[in-house]
Amino acid sequence: MALFTIPVLVVYYRHHGLSMQDVMLLQAIFAVTMVVIEVPSGYFSDVLGRRKTMIIGTILALCGWACYVVAASFSEFLIAEAFLGVGMSFMSGTDSAMLYDSLLELGHTEQSLKEEGAQMSYANFSEAGASVIGGALAAVSLHLPFYVQAVWMLVPIVASVMLIEPSLHRRAGHKAGWQEMKEILSRVFLHDTHIRSLIITSSVLSATTLTMVWLIQPYWTYVGIPVALFGVLWASGNALVGVVSIRAHIVADRISTNSMLAILIVAVSLSCIIAGLWPSMITAGLLAVMYISRGLLNPIVNNDLNKRVTSGQRATVLSLRQLGMRFIFLIMAPFIGYMGDLTSIPTAVVITGSLSAFLWLSSALFKGLFKRLR
Repeated sequence: MALFTIPVLVVYYRHHGLSMQDVMLLQAIFAVTMVVIEVPSGYFSDVLGRRKTMIIGTILALCGWACYVVAASFSEFLIAEAFLGVGMSFMSGTDSAMLYDSLLELGHTEQSLKEEGAQMSYANFSEAGASVIGGALAAVSLHLPFYVQAVWMLVPIVASVMLIEPSLHRRAGHKAGWQEMKEILSRVFLHDTHIRSLIITSSVLSATTLTMVWLIQPYWTYVGIPVALFGVLWASGNALVGVVSIRAHIVADRISTNSMLAILIVAVSLSCIIAGLWPSMITAGLLAVMYISRGLLNPIVNNDLNKRVTSGQRATVLSLRQLGMRFIFLIMAPFIGYMGDLTSIPTAVVITGSLSAFLWLSSALFKGLFKRLR
């Protein structure tokens, strides 16, 4: 997660002639890649092992950033995003599943939420530090962060090779099959209402914050924040995620997961609507809610899901949550990008907040209707 390129990525796209619609379309295609690969990669992790899956994911991520170094057009960026999409699919869910299985083998699952929060916290502190460096590198040359990123990706490959597979929870000799995949999907979408509710609500919230990741840089530009400060602002946001996630276990002790998700949906939606209706440097501060949401959401929801499934299904179920988020983003992103080009970035921010609230309310109504039909 030391992503030197992220603070200036949208600026980099625009430098190569891409419109906001192109940017969102590119990220939607990235989402399509993850939608297609997400669940099979999670199942791959459950059947063939966490360590192998992480190694493959990090190698593909290296290929993606290497492509970015030479990319200069939409089609070339698309190839880079395809590599990154598959690589991220292999890593997402596997990291959390491996952490929980390791704690299970060591007999310390009571620490799972705290460790999940710590894992996300360190990742975001890493991204924060890289953001400051990336912003400084971009001041020298907009291309420089991408060269550094490609070389840096050798580090997680080495780290993934050094990982130790949780041996007590391997599925040695287990024969994979579509029937088992069908059973997992049936449990999630038809039988286990709590898991289904967690996946749907967290997917809506994650898709909203992901959409704002691609709007926040042009929003900063719109309200007059200098590009030189983007790295520091991005770093501050990720540091906030890190601080919140390392304390997420305290929040989880005081409030239920469903209540927390409802509060976050309302807060995120309102902050987007207010920041979009009255754009300024002051209201831009409201978007810090996005970072607080990310800090609480992933460790708490992942931990809740980890407790409810077996080791042999863990990465698959966690991947389903990522699939839901990417699928919603796939629908939202091109439309939001089009509206940003047609109207203005603040209007696109308002629409993002409104869509988030609408999707959440719709899912709540659907859940109620589904209970009555059953």
